[in-house]
Amino acid sequence: MKACLKGAAPDLLVQYQVENPTATWEQFKNECQEGYQALQDQLQLEQGNLCCYCEIDTKQGLGIGIDDFRVEHFHPKSAIDESNHNWALDWQNMLGCCHGGSERYVTDNKNRFVAEHAERHSDVLKANFIWDDEILNPLQIPVFPILFKANRKDGSLSVRDNNCRDAGISIEKVNNCLHFEKLNLNSDHLSSLRKATLDALNKQITMALSSGLTIEDAMVNLVKAQLRKDNKGHWPSFFTTIRSYLGEIAEEHLRSINYNG
Repeated sequence: MKACLKGAAPDLLVQYQVENPTATWEQFKNECQEGYQALQDQLQLEQGNLCCYCEIDTKQGLGIGIDDFRVEHFHPKSAIDESNHNWALDWQNMLGCCHGGSERYVTDNKNRFVAEHAERHSDVLKANFIWDDEILNPLQIPVFPILFKANRKDGSLSVRDNNCRDAGISIEKVNNCLHFEKLNLNSDHLSSLRKATLDALNKQITMALSSGLTIEDAMVNLVKAQLRKDNKGHWPSFFTTIRSYLGEIAEEHLRSINYNG
């Protein structure tokens, strides 16, 4: 999980809210399709095309299957509280996430769909549970310091306790994101995908060293090549895994480019 940006609400959503303050999410999608598309586009743009939870890319543009993307309401959209707040249309409650391995017909099906429920992740297990006080809200993740560490051996994630303390972030909340009972970000499936990312990075370092570069120069070159947005404004999948692998050189680079999520 990485920090997610949140800009102003799309104009068409704001207009629809004013005219239909008690409308449901389904009503908005059906009655304001242009606004719904604009909302999705803005979420993907703000998040650099990454799932707010697992950081897999949500739009591949291959023209096959469907995008691995849906709108996530951090607080359940159907929840009703004493203030009668409409969580369904609250822009600050919306994030972009993947299907968590539950959609058979997404692009890159071979690496996305998982039949075993225990291997599904992100908001699939979250469903309509109110976990505001139990898991980390991506909108509340600090830009610095990094909260997670990627294990080179198996691609699993662990929590950097000291960094959480420094940032005033609940260690329990961060740990909960990794557990099966919550977001399951340490599923075998996700860990294997992160492991493949780490292997690819290690291979690039090895090749750079064999060409005569020093380890420092090789790392600097890799940081500049990896930790940047492409020409579509997309961050690389598993951004935090890459950031963790590249260590302090990555942190220096991100500060130099004024990284803010």
